[in-house]
Amino acid sequence: MKHIKFDARGLISDSDMVIFSLSELGCYIRLMSHYWLNGELPKNSISLAKLAGCSIGEFKEVWPKVSQHFDEGPEGFSCPGLDESRGKAKEMSDRMSNVAKARWSKRRGGS
Repeated sequence: MKHIKFDARGLISDSDMVIFSLSELGCYIRLMSHYWLNGELPKNSISLAKLAGCSIGEFKEVWPKVSQHFDEGPEGFSCPGLDESRGKAKEMSDRMSNVAKARWSKRRGGS
């Protein structure tokens, strides 16, 4: 799924987000987007910096604050809030796909 539900109100009113610098916010959004598309973030700081689009030096400055929004696991970092949203979006996508398939099947005279 390529589309992510983006909570603009939460972004500008959540006390954790309001204190993000522009660099921290950019890092967070890029990592969150990568996580949405791929379902995982690596543990390696160099890889995370590349995904965030910044140098390792910049990444080391912003990561302490940004990392508070990701959970560290044995294989890498996750974002439980996005996991829940992705699950709901997948359910809706599957449901709509099944409705469309049923409609096309009826039009073609299928069972």
